[in-house]
Amino acid sequence: MIYFDSGATTLRKPPEVARAMLRAMEQCASPGRGGHEAAMAAAEAVYDCRVRAAALFDAQPEQIVFTMNATHALNMAIRTLVSPGDRVLISGFEHNAVVRPLYALGAETVIAGRALFDPDDTLRAFRERLDGGIRAVVCTHVSNVWGIRLPIERLAALGHEYGVPIAVDCAQSAGVLPVDMQEFQFDYLCVAAHKGLYAPMGTGILITP
Repeated sequence: MIYFDSGATTLRKPPEVARAMLRAMEQCASPGRGGHEAAMAAAEAVYDCRVRAAALFDAQPEQIVFTMNATHALNMAIRTLVSPGDRVLISGFEHNAVVRPLYALGAETVIAGRALFDPDDTLRAFRERLDGGIRAVVCTHVSNVWGIRLPIERLAALGHEYGVPIAVDCAQSAGVLPVDMQEFQFDYLCVAAHKGLYAPMGTGILITP
């Protein structure tokens, strides 16, 4: 079989992933639930994963929150940043994991940038709509439909220019493109670990300020 659905989840994981999962099932209990050997092994494995994730995205271990997937991470970030009635600026290429939570919260969604493969148009549209009334920017790094890369570093810098925090959906880019929390000035980063990071299904990461 030729597999073309890695944008949903990677199927062929490296053999190290299967070995790590088997080792966890054989040797690890619940982390933080006791001081016995199996609980401590689990706690050490979780902390090691936290340290490695922080190093990969240029963050600190205490900023790493483990989630079920990018949708879970986005819901947490959005519900942290946004209250009912807030105005939120998004791109015209967002996943339902962004649009639906905003709708459920009763936020006013402002859409900027719909021209395909035109980063300058996206940046211009964001600048035109970014004002004192915008509570947050929520934006994808790479579109799950078109595969286009948005000028996310420039959008983050623009948000900070106006004092507006940005949450970035890196479900399609983490593990494929460089993502640096410090260099790109992201406030919240949402990751689907089961895609470009080759982790098992049911794993994701939220990186917080």
